Amino acid sequence: MSGDFMDGVWLRAGQMEQAAGQRRRLALMAGMAFIGLGTGIGVVQAPASAEPAQYQLIDGADLSPSALLHVEP
Repeated sequence: MSGDFMDGVWLRAGQMEQAAGQRRRLALMAGMAFIGLGTGIGVVQAPASAEPAQYQLIDGADLSPSALLHVEP
């Protein structure tokens, strides 16, 4: 065995670890994109309905600026 054998082994181990890290990041990004697109498509298909706001503490109160400032129109 030459003296550079162990250096080559550690170099190859580092390259393999770097490739595994890149695959892991790529899989994570692909998973996030898949979840994001799936969620977006699922939300678009959901029906939307508007409901009036329910303010139980101030129900029936006039919240216009003139009423809040006690200004007569």
